[in-house]
Amino acid sequence: MKRFLLPVLITSLVIMACGSDDSAEEASPLSVVPERAMISIVLNDPAGMVRNIDGYIEDGAPLLGEKLLESLICEQLDVTSLDSMPGRYGFAPSGQIAFWMESAMPNSMGMAVSAPDFQLFVSLMEEMGVELTVEEPLDGVAVYSMDSENGTMYFAGTQGVALMAMSSAKLEAFISGLASEGTFEVDPASLTMNFNLSMIGPMAAAQMPMARMMMMQGMAADTTMPSYVPAIMDVYMDGIEEFLTQADMLEVTLITEPENFVVLKRVTFLADSHFAEILAPASGEDMIQYITQGDVATVRFQMPSEIAYEITKAFTEVFTSDVSDENLHFWATMASNGAVSVYNDEFMHMVAAYELSGDVTLEEIAEMYSAYFEVFTSSMEQTQAIADLFQIQDNGIVQIDGVDFYSMSMDIQSDTTFSMTFDYWLTIHDGALLLETSPNPDNLLAIVTGDYVPAELDGTGNMAGEMSLAGYFKLIMAVSPNGFDIPEVGSDVVCYWDGGYSEGEIHGEMTMDGSDAVATGFALFGLIAAMQ
Repeated sequence: MKRFLLPVLITSLVIMACGSDDSAEEASPLSVVPERAMISIVLNDPAGMVRNIDGYIEDGAPLLGEKLLESLICEQLDVTSLDSMPGRYGFAPSGQIAFWMESAMPNSMGMAVSAPDFQLFVSLMEEMGVELTVEEPLDGVAVYSMDSENGTMYFAGTQGVALMAMSSAKLEAFISGLASEGTFEVDPASLTMNFNLSMIGPMAAAQMPMARMMMMQGMAADTTMPSYVPAIMDVYMDGIEEFLTQADMLEVTLITEPENFVVLKRVTFLADSHFAEILAPASGEDMIQYITQGDVATVRFQMPSEIAYEITKAFTEVFTSDVSDENLHFWATMASNGAVSVYNDEFMHMVAAYELSGDVTLEEIAEMYSAYFEVFTSSMEQTQAIADLFQIQDNGIVQIDGVDFYSMSMDIQSDTTFSMTFDYWLTIHDGALLLETSPNPDNLLAIVTGDYVPAELDGTGNMAGEMSLAGYFKLIMAVSPNGFDIPEVGSDVVCYWDGGYSEGEIHGEMTMDGSDAVATGFALFGLIAAMQ
């Protein structure tokens, strides 16, 4: 794929200058983009994207000045503004640029661009020294060609659209296929990328055995590596291979709104695949109501029960096969529906709530956790260097202020340079299993007594949450051996997401306040520079 980039860039310069040679009704570049190309990339209103990003910069990092990105682009293109590009290059910066490959073959490339002036293209390319060959017109439209590393490129402009193809026959099909409506819709000021995984996936999966063998050989050469690590990686590789062979389409869209930067993702699976069968809207009680709002993050997670079971079973069997199916279903039920909040007052201070299935006592919870950590500890002991890092203490069931908790502690220590202690507190309340990682279960006590404000999320989907990027980096820096502090930024929450499952597909949306994201990035840049 990399070797296609240069001709695509060259063609972009060429095609951006193409335009209409007649006064016919303007067409949409998207009308000739194949619906199921191997790869398609559409840039919609690049000028709008540039100006929205400049708005983020001006609000989030005003020291960088106004119209920073637009000025850089205009300087490189030798124009006074984006609005002057049609008169200079014949390209409409508020239009669309579409590039695609129908297959892995170079001759399957195509391109379509919004552009008003084809003759301007011809004169500019000749001034730049590009050798253009006049070809026979197609349907009365002037055609030019240019030699490239991957073959001859043919291009023409009609109905306000510039077209490129790797054969005159394909170009003719594009010309005749132009229409006022596109084959699919795109969001304003956006970049949309479609990947036909039903084509790409099997090709990538065919390389997996070799990748797996090389990875395993590398791990086998490391005599200090615990035996469970290759087993865990094997589970991951199995999951990747299953995904690659069952996925149908992946669509990723980046949208620059005036205030927010939005990322949309949608993955669909082949109709007869296992994933398509088990993917369905997840259900269950919203566990957000059992936790308080996190300073760093607040997250809801719900997944189809069958997926949760398969994941739980696969990773549990890495350590032991001596686990009953009843216990596996118990852990899978918890993993399939829960909520988590993270706080910045201590490293990894977390409160979580998990849905319980049926009547389960705290004593039974304690037994299952104790058995799990016994398996975990025995796995650690296979490698003495790893075993020396971890010390797990089971404190059993203790009572604090009249509330029963199952308590355990984990110490992680490496000589005298690194040391952490995690205290885990679990209790059952209103049919939910509550967890807090903190020296004291103060949040859980408040939740059990009802003296708390439940967390809230704007996202209503199965997988929803919000995160303060500044809070997250502050949390990471808190454990830095050099004690660096991230500079203050102006927003508490700069990122939130929402998504879920429907029949045979996964979808999600992530939104960041553009100005706050720039402010956070600018602060981190200054921090990194100070560390040099």
